Amino acid sequence: MAYTSTDLSNVEDAIRAIVSGKRVVRCSIGDKVFEFAQADLTKLRELKGEILSEIQTPETRPRFFLTRSDKGL
Repeated sequence: MAYTSTDLSNVEDAIRAIVSGKRVVRCSIGDKVFEFAQADLTKLRELKGEILSEIQTPETRPRFFLTRSDKGL
């Protein structure tokens, strides 16, 4: 699933709401809505890590070339 920065923001808001004492929070990711409770805090943090790793992974190739040369002797 392709995550967006909005999805990350929604998950972070849900984590803050649970930590601040709210019992059940709703979080929308893409076109789906999920409900999380205090017991799901670990799952939310894992989801945040998954989203961060996907967003921060560059999809392009590196912009450098490794070359090797010798004197030809």
